[in-house]
Amino acid sequence: MTPPDGGTGAVKTLVFTTAGTSDPFGAWKSVLDLLFECAAPRPTAPLSFDASLVVHHFGTFLLCRSKAAASRYQRSQVGLVGNELDHIVISCLLSGEIALADPAAKRLRPGDVAIIDLSAPFAFATTEMDALHLIMPRWALPASIADQQPASPRFLVGGSAMGIIVRGVLEALAVAAHHLATGETLALSGAIPELLAYCLASTVRPSHTGPRPSIGQRLRRHIEENLHRDDLTPIAIAREMGVSRSQLYRQFENVGGVRTYIRRRRLRRSLSALCDPRHADRRIGEIAYDAGFADEAHFSRLFRQRFGISPREARASVRAGRQPGLSPAAATEPSLSDWLLALISG
Repeated sequence: MTPPDGGTGAVKTLVFTTAGTSDPFGAWKSVLDLLFECAAPRPTAPLSFDASLVVHHFGTFLLCRSKAAASRYQRSQVGLVGNELDHIVISCLLSGEIALADPAAKRLRPGDVAIIDLSAPFAFATTEMDALHLIMPRWALPASIADQQPASPRFLVGGSAMGIIVRGVLEALAVAAHHLATGETLALSGAIPELLAYCLASTVRPSHTGPRPSIGQRLRRHIEENLHRDDLTPIAIAREMGVSRSQLYRQFENVGGVRTYIRRRRLRRSLSALCDPRHADRRIGEIAYDAGFADEAHFSRLFRQRFGISPREARASVRAGRQPGLSPAAATEPSLSDWLLALISG
């Protein structure tokens, strides 16, 4: 996947196409490897297969537009073992048809919206189709959308009021992606989950599918819901969640430890609030306190270490309509898998 030419906004973008590849379907499978097990509907399809994918990174969620020839996809019970994804996908079909198999047999037509839990098994087949997908980590969504328990898909009919709004939101994000400033992008990362929670509240509560949520899923949800607490320590988390400290530490060893994960989540929440016009009149100390920091000076030091500027500078840049000079990410060329895994690391 490669970054596209053009665009001056703060949203990072990756583009992939099977055009010009010697094995189009194999290339498509490779890109989606972490998400799905893919299969062509006909033996002759792999060589004549055509697909493209554009991925926009909004900080706390990804927005993808996929166009692909007829295919079959699944997340099997076996494939879920060892898979680190803990995301919810909100998909809107723009053209073509999608047929979901058991446990949620359903045929989607243009305009329909599906809410898919990647921690639960499911399978579907498509005709040639074009669709938008918003992918967000479970911890970033309210429990009304992202229950801790792996669940079957949920749906909105395309002609319903909420279906029309969800489609409009996803299409607007895709159009605006190359024009958003950093502050606007960060503000959206807080507003979009709330809007989607309202729109999707009318969907039928899904039945639970497969095993209980993993330790990692339960721990991330617990941390997200308790970031404001000054007693959110590894010892307290282990006691409240009924896990050993060694189990707790193993879940976060790839991101520098549980304390590092908590600090990153608190700083990211603070950054979003500082850039959100809805919080423009709140004191920086109040925002820091609500995110779980007991001391404003300590918060400011950590914020500068993480983002390269002070909280006051970040807010001033957004108010002046400038790009906050946040520290750049690593220069290595990312992939869709990298971005998906980074969403759940804090």
